[in-house]
Amino acid sequence: MSEKLKLSKRAIKGFEIIDIVGDISQDASKDIVKFVKKSITGRDKDLHINLEGVKHMNSAALSVLVQMIRDLASKKIITYFMNVNEKIMTLVKVAGLHNFFKFLNDEAALIDKIDKLEKENAR
Repeated sequence: MSEKLKLSKRAIKGFEIIDIVGDISQDASKDIVKFVKKSITGRDKDLHINLEGVKHMNSAALSVLVQMIRDLASKKIITYFMNVNEKIMTLVKVAGLHNFFKFLNDEAALIDKIDKLEKENAR
């Protein structure tokens, strides 16, 4: 039996993070899309989705997330996935989407990215 999906939103240094806990099926992925649409603001440029609490995702869910990423990209919002486990990464690679998705290893990598942006903007 799969774990019920839990979605929450938080920010680190002004960058939005959506934490997902539970398995991602096609139906669950549609809940994620709704949550993301409600969560993003007009000023967001990057969206970070933390998959640390996700053990499984199916290919139908992956398809729904691809469309979400395309929709966000049309609004100039780049989506990054963090803490992706090996099983999900294998699914992404088998689907040939490893170059389509953008990944950060973890929150430390996000903080490094933010610090670099702050230094560049300070110049």
